[in-house]
Amino acid sequence: MKLKQTEKLILTYLVIILVVANATPQDDKEFLEMHNKARVQGGLPPFTYDQTLAGFANKHALSHARDCALRHSDGPYGENLFWGSAAKSLKWAPKDAVYAWMKEQKYYNKKTNTCMPGQKCGHYTQIMWRDTKKIGCAKSNCNGKSTYMVCEYQPAGNYEGLSPFDKHDPSMYTQT
Repeated sequence: MKLKQTEKLILTYLVIILVVANATPQDDKEFLEMHNKARVQGGLPPFTYDQTLAGFANKHALSHARDCALRHSDGPYGENLFWGSAAKSLKWAPKDAVYAWMKEQKYYNKKTNTCMPGQKCGHYTQIMWRDTKKIGCAKSNCNGKSTYMVCEYQPAGNYEGLSPFDKHDPSMYTQT
């Protein structure tokens, strides 16, 4: 009798995971293609897709499946977060997240390496961080109504005072 209850519990958790974490290989491909399209336009080398980073992103996305909170993981990677409202009926796609992050470009002044006062540029500059080589992303439902997306970047970018378009000393990325 106890074994059947355990089997039911395991099956229930698997169903929840499959319903909540709904990124697909096509989503991974779209995340990568949209990021690389932006980087090529910025004169930067393309990213490669990393499943370890995607796993980290997925864990973080699932941790907000109930509250939809745009809170960073404070993990070892650079990170961009996206939340799409239920108004679009869970049809938010990876391209929507990358597009939203890239819209910050209009607030970023490349010559002065500054963001317009009162605006955000950090999502854009993370995507454009020249030294970043790999990304991994995840997409999940939150509250069964909205879409939550996370991308992790390695190495992380957005070091204060440094331009995302410059090459930086690789030793700054090693943890001591």
